Parts: sequence; structure tokens; C-alpha cells
Amino acid sequence: MLFPFGVLYLIVTTIRNKLYDYDLKKSTTFDLPIICIGNIAVGGTGKTPHTEYLVRLLEKQNKLAILSRGYGRKTKNYIEATLKSTSEEIGDEPAQYKRKFPNTTVVVENKRVLGVKTILKKHSNTTVILLDDAFQHRAIKAGFNIVIVDYNYPLYNDFLMPSGNLRESKKGIKRADAIIVSKCPKNLSEIEQKNIKSKLNYHTPQHIYFTTIKYGRIYNIFDSKNTIDNLSNYAVLLITGIGKPKLLQKHIKSQTKKVSLLSYPDHHTFLEKDILKIKTEFNKIKSKNKIILTTEKDASRLLTIPELNKFPIYCIEIRIEFLNKKHAFNTQIELYVRKNKTNR
Repeated sequence: MLFPFGVLYLIVTTIRNKLYDYDLKKSTTFDLPIICIGNIAVGGTGKTPHTEYLVRLLEKQNKLAILSRGYGRKTKNYIEATLKSTSEEIGDEPAQYKRKFPNTTVVVENKRVLGVKTILKKHSNTTVILLDDAFQHRAIKAGFNIVIVDYNYPLYNDFLMPSGNLRESKKGIKRADAIIVSKCPKNLSEIEQKNIKSKLNYHTPQHIYFTTIKYGRIYNIFDSKNTIDNLSNYAVLLITGIGKPKLLQKHIKSQTKKVSLLSYPDHHTFLEKDILKIKTEFNKIKSKNKIILTTEKDASRLLTIPELNKFPIYCIEIRIEFLNKKHAFNTQIELYVRKNKTNR
């Protein structure tokens, strides 16, 4: 029933993209390296840990800035993140970036062109800007576009919104300089990788990469020095407000047999009734060693609720790991940055 609306959506998005392709609508360019990390499908592809990977790759040799629109924030216009900024002020992902990379400039601004101009005015020593989730925001022309595709929800089997999850036509991926297939099984064979590449036939195969999820530190959200090395001794109430949490749920269940789940929509705002539910479910757990576990992104929102600091709430770090061709990807990024820094 929704398919006709998908056709209408296709027409609208195609016309819009063609206007930019033929320079009938203006795309602003800047004379420094700008890398966009985005996707074709809605949410849950693993964009955040890939952005963090780029920060770790580039931060030693560059002065970085991350520009986001700050999805879910209750503010407007340009705001520069500080270590005291809350998810309500700047959004959960920017708050996470700033906590983890305090030396990186993190900014939220709905108008990306204005955001870049303001960053360069206030931080003239900036050498690289990372655009968070801006692949469809074509008013600004990034010099390098990375599109993240979820292995478990491949775009070649998907449809346009509202009958599917695609934000634009699959052919839009032609604008990408690199594609990363995320959340792959660790044992994904080269034969299957080749098969996926053949289905992503809108792109050059040598610029398609494969990553898997790697879970890192588990630490208390109110005291990051308080860590847990082994979950097997704990009963866990796992709280998620992220897109497609099944992989994380599966991982936690493999670490301990005592797991209760509370799952909310992506970027969920925790209301009073949600906090009451969390407390109730936690108190139901009959174990002396019990914790609440969540993601770093959810932690950004839970940190704003003072009454929860009485509870043992921990978050788990989510990173990415390349299955192969890590050096090739790193080299592609570093060459782009080095060339365009020189041009500037």
C-alpha cells in the first residue's frame, strides 16, 4: 500500500539530486579536506563508530572538527560542544564525540554551510572537517564521501521510504568515494565479499570495504575509571535506544546468562515513566551482582538524569575492525587529506 508513495518520493529525490548534479542548485565547496560519513538507509548502520575510527586515524597529524546537526537536541543554530554540554543541548552523538575526543572541535548546526564557515572563522587552524550524516545534505560539497551499508540490511534488497528504509535511490551511492559494508560476521569469506561487491554494482569494487563490530571497555557512565572486565559474574539489565540493537543484545547474551532487555527507539528521550520502568526492572533482578548496561550513545542521554547516579550504570564501547584492506582504506583517506591540505 505504501509503494506508490515510495514512487513519489523517488521522483522528488531524483529531481532534487539532478538539480545539484547539473549545478542548477548551488553546492558550496571549501578549500580544506571535508569528509562526509553518511548512509543511504535510515539509521542503525554503524556510522558513529566509523566516525570515531576516522578521528583516531587523523587526530595526531591534524586539527579536527566534527560538524553534526545534533539530531534530537532541543536547541537551534550553532553550538560548540564542551565537556559540560548535554545531549539536550547538542544531541547524543555529538556529546559522545566530545567526551571521547576532548581535543576535537565538535559543533552542531542545522545549516552545514554556515557551520563550516563559523568553524573556520572561530578555529582558523582547523585542517580537516568530518561531516556527520550529511550524504543527502548537498548544499555543501564534501571532498570525500563515505557511505556505510549495513551487511544485515543490504540496500540492494531495500526500497525507498515509506515502504522501505532508503533515503534516496540506490544509484545515489555513485556519489560515494568509498563504501563500507558494516556489521559483517568476523568470518565473512572472500567469496561472499566478492558476491556483495557484485551486487553493489554502482561502485568501483576496490573502494568497497568490510568491517565488523568490536566491543571494547565497559565503564561506569558517572566514573569512567570504574570498569568491568568480565560480565559473566553479573546479572545485566541491558538498555538500548539505538537503531538495530540485535547484534549488541546477542553479544551481551553470549557474555552472561542473566540478561534482561529494555529496548527503545533510536535517539529515544527517556521520560519519567521510562526511568520508573528502568528502576522497576532493575529491582526485579534477584542477584547481589547486578548492573545496568547501555551504549555510549544512550549514556549521553542517561547522564542528564541525576536520580540515576545512585545506580550502577555502565556503558560498553563499540568500535569497528576491518576484515581486510585496512591499510588500503587508511591510505585512501590519508592521501586525500594530504593532497587537499597542500592545496589549501
